[in-house]
Amino acid sequence: MRKRGIKVGLAILVLATLLGLSACESVGFYSQVVKGHSQIMLQREPINDVVKKASTDEELRRKLSIIKRARLFAIDTLKLPDNGSYTQYVDTGRPYVVWNVVATRPYSIQPIEHCFPVAGCVSYRGYFKKAAAEAYSEKLKTKGYDVIISGASAYSTLGWFSDPVLNTMLYRSDLSLAGLVFHELSHQEVYKAGDTAFNESFATTVELAGVRAWAATEIKQHDLTQYKAAKSRSAEVVKLILEHRNKIGAAYRKIDPKNTEKLAEVKKQGFAELRAAYKKLRANGGGSKGYDRWFEKPINNASLVLFGDYHGWVSAFDVLLEQADGDWKRFYQSVADLADLDKSARRKKLMDLQAKAQGAAQ
Repeated sequence: MRKRGIKVGLAILVLATLLGLSACESVGFYSQVVKGHSQIMLQREPINDVVKKASTDEELRRKLSIIKRARLFAIDTLKLPDNGSYTQYVDTGRPYVVWNVVATRPYSIQPIEHCFPVAGCVSYRGYFKKAAAEAYSEKLKTKGYDVIISGASAYSTLGWFSDPVLNTMLYRSDLSLAGLVFHELSHQEVYKAGDTAFNESFATTVELAGVRAWAATEIKQHDLTQYKAAKSRSAEVVKLILEHRNKIGAAYRKIDPKNTEKLAEVKKQGFAELRAAYKKLRANGGGSKGYDRWFEKPINNASLVLFGDYHGWVSAFDVLLEQADGDWKRFYQSVADLADLDKSARRKKLMDLQAKAQGAAQ
């Protein structure tokens, strides 16, 4: 399964480097970020030029044309930022643009966080080279951490730079590709440092609502039906994983941290129950081939971390969007007001909105 990727502005990382990091490991990490991003930016080519080239593959030309229309729709209808993002194209020559390393302690579902100036803390560490991600992953494993490496097809610089379209983004369906543009531009509209679930749930809300509106203008009702079905199947699996993540976390907390034998036992049992639950869901027509591949791989605590970040507060943001009565600017202002609250107050407000959504659904 593919996650969208790091949400850290390179300018912030450059600043962090200039602040005088003394540890060689830190300097090395920031250096590879600066180098990796710079290489991508230097390869940018205007989409209009790529589309006009006689040598351009027809499917690439079609996909880029979709992105051009989706970007204009995002600006004109969704009232998202109008800047140079997604007006240029880069072929990275690889399947992912970055590889994110996620880690937890052996008997915890809480991620090891990585904090950056201004951008705040995130639950992963991104590398532009897979070998570097693997090296860092092995280093964490020797310390006893649960670790995974997740390839990412895109990342956002939060408006600090004009983000290009990448070849790694184009494997999606037409509607999913438009949704990605809406999602990533949303991060440039509102972003709260250190609150990944808030940022991703907000962007996912804009993505889903935007795709519904976009499909109507593109007369893609058949595609929209398929898109909704895929999203519904995914949401069903995510819900199942989150339920079992919570059960596994609760089981860990009930046991003395020194009793590693018992902890290992409940860990094994918890993941066995998760696999069994998915197998049952699949037998009943749920799941998908993509999730089949995910469950076929070794899974651990770190595998569960990113689930929930993209969906946890979507129902709460849906309420805010409904209250805005179709006024996107009013919706963004209400989201910005939430971002201005301290984290505990913001969480309480989101929980209240979520309860309101659940009450309306009953």
